Amino acid sequence: NRKSKIKNESPMSYPKIVYTPTGLSQQTLNFTTPPTRQPAVWKAAVRHDNVATSGVRESVLERVDQFLEINMDWIRSGSELAGWQSFLDHALTGATFDYYADASVASSLTCVLEDSEARMEFKAPGLYSLTLKLRKAVT
Repeated sequence: NRKSKIKNESPMSYPKIVYTPTGLSQQTLNFTTPPTRQPAVWKAAVRHDNVATSGVRESVLERVDQFLEINMDWIRSGSELAGWQSFLDHALTGATFDYYADASVASSLTCVLEDSEARMEFKAPGLYSLTLKLRKAVT
């Protein structure tokens, strides 16, 4: 029965971010709500194209960057907001962090914050939103 199979599958947990600020112990930012409107794939090639007078096209590929956009629509004031502020203090320096799409799974993506600024937008009293662009770090 298809319905019973769906019911028995364990639901995916929310994401988390693990980072280590300079001089401090490892910190974990657990998401209390899932990100919204996330693109399935976001890649960008850094390449140099040239079209010869004969019409032949040449491309020199440097690399293909992988990005992840995080849209957090409901960040609550208090400890949740303070957790995001602490993470941003770390990430805005260009330091790496590990993004776990599912906090219950051991696999992660090591990232850096592509943005050089972050702004938590007012949504409603005590609620804020934040959009971040993460770049997969090359290790």
